[in-house]
Amino acid sequence: MAKQGFGFSTIQSIAVAYIVIWSLSPPLEIDMIYRVLALGAVFVWAACWLLRENPIELDKNQIVSIFFLFVVVGVTFITNGDFKGILKQIAFFMLVICFIINRFYEGKWGELKWIVPIVLVLLIVWNYKTIQALIEDPTIARRIVRDDESIYPYLRQGVGGYSLVYPQVCLSSAIFIWTLKAFKNNKFYFVIGVLWIASFVRLILLAGYSIAIFASVVGLVLTLFYKGKSGMAAFAIAAVFFAGIMLSILYVDEFRAWLLEMFDGTAVAKKINDLVATEDSGAAEGSIAIRITRYLASVRVIVKYPIIGALWREGGGGHSAFLDIIARYGLFGGWFFIKAVCYVPEYYKNRTDTAYIRRLCNATMVIVMIVSLLNSLTYAMYCAILIVLPLFFEDIVRWNGVKNEDSLDD
Repeated sequence: MAKQGFGFSTIQSIAVAYIVIWSLSPPLEIDMIYRVLALGAVFVWAACWLLRENPIELDKNQIVSIFFLFVVVGVTFITNGDFKGILKQIAFFMLVICFIINRFYEGKWGELKWIVPIVLVLLIVWNYKTIQALIEDPTIARRIVRDDESIYPYLRQGVGGYSLVYPQVCLSSAIFIWTLKAFKNNKFYFVIGVLWIASFVRLILLAGYSIAIFASVVGLVLTLFYKGKSGMAAFAIAAVFFAGIMLSILYVDEFRAWLLEMFDGTAVAKKINDLVATEDSGAAEGSIAIRITRYLASVRVIVKYPIIGALWREGGGGHSAFLDIIARYGLFGGWFFIKAVCYVPEYYKNRTDTAYIRRLCNATMVIVMIVSLLNSLTYAMYCAILIVLPLFFEDIVRWNGVKNEDSLDD
């Protein structure tokens, strides 16, 4: 039974707020001290959990998560030789921690609702700082992805790259619907939602992350127009859409020329040229060759250790979160990963009869799977998917129940 009146919930919410702000803020990405503080926030949160609920009642998802947490910590320790490796390779660790936190707050998300405007304002600030840097130097979008000390001054100024863009991609459809619903329910939220949308669209177009643009567009299209109930069918539509774009780039000259003009000087233009070169030469070229090589490296490890994974023996190619986690942790790791990253949209989809919320859930699931299959994921994405995303869904569901509130399906 949860104890009330001791301030444990407040301490927990502050700890979670720090974890979220740390994960989404470029200036906090570099120095190890901020990771140590995040780990400390996790322990503070867990201690308050122990004090708040005595005895603790764990559901099966939390039990599985704790077991997998020990596996991740053990493998990381053996791989790196010390516990500093956990701080350096913190992404999988945060996946499990964020899932445990997510399960704890089911039915209690109201304790964290104050985080929403803080997160959006921070993202708007980081987005516009990054936009300014991209205007001055368009190449920074690619350089800031790499773990190179030369980009540290940019990060300290709030200029973000991959870890700033892709968590927002995973949130994009939810924030879009949240902003529309906020128009009649909370004018302040509506204003910051509009500002975020403007900054996000400008950011991904300037940065030229092709997968970010594709996933965001597909998510919005599915949110607005997909009428089916199946998440797998929605994913199949996205795959067909992707194939159609690839074929159009290769064989429709006008379409290719239009894209090259729109994304002139960005990574998108480079990838289009690499795709055309690959078709002409019959072998992968440029960034496509690198991506395929990384995927195949993960597949080879999976074939070598198909059941339990390589564990500490070797890792994946580092370019697909889904393939990499199966390569490292086997079938159990792959199952846990899919369950965790798809949990939030699946949870709300199963608890609503409202068509537009079901569409949003399917769209969000597709976005997360596209990013997970085609890119590696950072701890920022896990925090966004498992802690920030449900806060937007909670508002959307609550506003949907307001009397006289128009439905997006009307």
